[in-house]
Amino acid sequence: MGRKNKIAEDYVKGATIGKGKFGSVWLCRCRVSGVEFSCRTLVKGEETVHREVEIMQHLSGHPGVVTLKAVYEDSESFHLVMELCSGGRLIDQMTKEGRYSEQRAANIFKELMMVIKYCHDMGVVHRDVKPENILLTASGKIKLADFGLAVRITNGQSLGGLAGSPAYVAPEVLTGSYSEKVDVWSGGILLHALLVVNFHTGIWDSVSKPARDLLERILTRNADSRISADEVLSHPWIIFYTERNLKSLSFKSKSKQQHMITASLVESSSRKKMVMLDGLTTTAACSTSTVSEEQDECGLVVAISHVRISEPKRSRLCVPTSPITEHCSSTTNNLCKAC
Repeated sequence: MGRKNKIAEDYVKGATIGKGKFGSVWLCRCRVSGVEFSCRTLVKGEETVHREVEIMQHLSGHPGVVTLKAVYEDSESFHLVMELCSGGRLIDQMTKEGRYSEQRAANIFKELMMVIKYCHDMGVVHRDVKPENILLTASGKIKLADFGLAVRITNGQSLGGLAGSPAYVAPEVLTGSYSEKVDVWSGGILLHALLVVNFHTGIWDSVSKPARDLLERILTRNADSRISADEVLSHPWIIFYTERNLKSLSFKSKSKQQHMITASLVESSSRKKMVMLDGLTTTAACSTSTVSEEQDECGLVVAISHVRISEPKRSRLCVPTSPITEHCSSTTNNLCKAC
């Protein structure tokens, strides 16, 4: 599975930056290129290591998945050399910053759901989606990591076995029969944490109705009724805060009410955002004179009360941009090209 030569021959070991149940993560620098990477060292004896490497290679090429560069093996451990995400973990950012604005939460959540949708389209269920396993690049983009509990799945297949972290695990996992929608549930718990921080702060009343509607559709105990990652990406709350070319939006709620409401977003000459709902207008001033291409700085919070939108089904987000170079060792299997 791993290279015959020692990792120390190709990389200079640096400081340890994290420790977990099955191993540690440390910095390393390629002796040839001088580029820094992270290395995850896993103690042998866990069959999940082989599966994790295979799945990471299978998913290689998506910008939201941590890239596996090389795998090394010695008598006691496997060493997985991966791209370095210098922005740290999302959980640490959340702890430092507290509650997120709806606009910022929507952009983070959209990135996560795009990665989860890609995994599901590629026949992979992560099973341990949580902010500890979401890394950040220097520019703030997210990278899904730690595929140690991930498994392959075919259409209509039912999974079994306990997997995940208690705070984020979907209810059906405890019954022993579940699908890829467990990842959507875990993502919903994360979204709730971004918007509310915890379940005891009383902030829930200040969360907009469209955001509540999305959470209601995700955090339903009935997995058959739970929306998919693709449907999450089509939800008006996601589109409203992340689609820069949005002009108007029509929708209706999950409730039995069927009347339609229209929301329009326009830019005024005084650099203010105006939201018009059934003739009512609210205004939010931008905090800066310019608007970033990555994310608006206005921090709009809009009380839209009825939700529904239809959109053509999205195709698979991406495929690996180039094949992974494979090398053989005495233990065979795949190996990513280093440096």
